[in-house]
Amino acid sequence: MDFSEPHYSNKQKISILYIDDEPALVEIGKLFLERGGNIAVTTATSAEEGLSLLAGGAIDGVVSDLQMPGMDGIELLREVRRRYGPLPFIIFTGKGREEAVIEALNAGVDYYLQKGGAPKPQFAELENSIIQAVEKRRIARALEESEERYRTVVEDQTEMICWFDPEGVILFANEAFCRHFGVPGKEMVGRRFTPKIPVHEQGRLRRHFASLTPDHPAAHIDHQVVMPSGEVRWHGWTDRASFDPAGNLIRIQSVGRDITDYKNAEAAILASEQRLKGVIESLPDPTFAIDREGRVTLWNRQMERLTGVAAAGVIGRSDCDPRIRGQVRPVLAEIVLGRASGETRSRHTAARWEDGSLTGEITVITGDGEERVLQGRATPLRGPDGETVGAIESLRDITEIRAGERTLHEANALLEWTIDALPEIVGIMRPDRRVIRYNRAGYEALGMTPEEVAGKPCYSLIGRARPCEACATEMALKSRKPETIEKYVPELDQHLRCTSVPIIDRDGEVCLVVEQLAPVPAGEPGEGEAPDDALTGAGTS
Repeated sequence: MDFSEPHYSNKQKISILYIDDEPALVEIGKLFLERGGNIAVTTATSAEEGLSLLAGGAIDGVVSDLQMPGMDGIELLREVRRRYGPLPFIIFTGKGREEAVIEALNAGVDYYLQKGGAPKPQFAELENSIIQAVEKRRIARALEESEERYRTVVEDQTEMICWFDPEGVILFANEAFCRHFGVPGKEMVGRRFTPKIPVHEQGRLRRHFASLTPDHPAAHIDHQVVMPSGEVRWHGWTDRASFDPAGNLIRIQSVGRDITDYKNAEAAILASEQRLKGVIESLPDPTFAIDREGRVTLWNRQMERLTGVAAAGVIGRSDCDPRIRGQVRPVLAEIVLGRASGETRSRHTAARWEDGSLTGEITVITGDGEERVLQGRATPLRGPDGETVGAIESLRDITEIRAGERTLHEANALLEWTIDALPEIVGIMRPDRRVIRYNRAGYEALGMTPEEVAGKPCYSLIGRARPCEACATEMALKSRKPETIEKYVPELDQHLRCTSVPIIDRDGEVCLVVEQLAPVPAGEPGEGEAPDDALTGAGTS
């Protein structure tokens, strides 16, 4: 006999629960059964433990000893059948009494195998039995599921289905067809039945049926029907004709459904699209949209004005290259859809995703040679199921905004350069005395970097734990006008003239304080005064 490892064509590994009250035997069985890679074995040393494991995980089958303390193999088999139905169950025992075999078969065992002899052939036989039992159960389950699906399709069909001969006599009509037209099934079959068709639809319907030939036996048509109540509804029908060998029409099978709601929704969508188009046409910003294939679907008047390209010359085209006075148009929308080239991506600056939209800027040259900066915002367009069906992009001319920002930046840079060039210490702080920045003289006097200074209370920068009692900044905050004091700062061993100027915002509140600290020249009042512990040092007043 050939006791080589069995071949299992199904790549899905089998999960088996192996139960035996002899621990050494279950470990040997686990070793032999898992050697081929087809089976994963979970072990238990009692029927009770096995039932617990079955309740907690997916098991494809059970291998059990017959005689075990407590619940034996037959009792376990009956309990498994009660709880888990036809789960594959194999009794693997050293006992081979005829009455035990009969009892096991009556209880629904799949295989009854006897232990004994060389381990390799007996476990090879066990593995083959496991594979056969599990595969048989999987096939049976798949067949049950297939039959259930077929039964569901046949019994729960919602489409109207009928067969009729060339004379229009109904050969078969399902319940949905009869219910829709208000005619009982027994009265429908065997009689000519033709729904009332509006006059304007009759010619189109005749041409539809005439188009069914042996070479092209199937076709679909949507048309209106006048119901017995007088209501006009829309039907969609797929008709398939059957012909004899001579090419003569035998019958037509029609499968249809009422699509009135769909047609109404379609009309509502069309009206909504027209309204949306009207809104977009009136937008002050150039706006266009493309579908998933890159075809332009919308191009408003402002877009025509910006690009010099009329909507009629671009709508529906995907190979077009609309230009802005000689420059390739911004295509953030194509980037959103993953259709843009690397060159296109590199043309945009400050590109970022924000609230589900991609924004970016691009510089173009107009026909009169003027450079303009455009900011684009592209947003994916979603279908009813959330799938991306296109993208819409709007453009805004931000040339003046960017020019203003550059002017402000240059002014700030000039101001910072001017402040840094002053020999006196100049500091800017908030009303709570936390420092925003000093000029170069301030950082050098403190021996600190901007990072070490920013956000710290001014008095802490010379080692003090609290503000001074006499402080030009405190005085300026109260008076809301510039204040100057002179004081000796022992930490710096300097006499300083401290001037604090409050900055008032639009609401009339002090938002910043600018402080200037300058050495008091020798011989002026204040020189030689005793240190005042209530006074702060450089940059703190």
